[in-house]
Amino acid sequence: MTRKDGATVSQDITASNAGTAVNQVTHVTVVREITRELTRRERLVLMLRYTEELTVHEIAAVLEIAVTEVERMLESITERVRRRLNPVYSRPTPRLA
Repeated sequence: MTRKDGATVSQDITASNAGTAVNQVTHVTVVREITRELTRRERLVLMLRYTEELTVHEIAAVLEIAVTEVERMLESITERVRRRLNPVYSRPTPRLA
């Protein structure tokens, strides 16, 4: 195993941190875009579910809608987010020779 000098190690760490920062900016940008695509009600359901940690039954009671409607909204949002994130975060498929 070869040992790198201090300058090379420092450059590697800086490059690694820059890559991480770019990934974080990309992540924030994608999340911001997805959030803008949601309706006000969908954002409210997400906030109640994941920020306030309410159950679907509690959300339905707060919004005065059916539990099945809350479940449908969460499933729809989840599927749309998956489709939106897939091109950004998916792994490349291996090419067969």
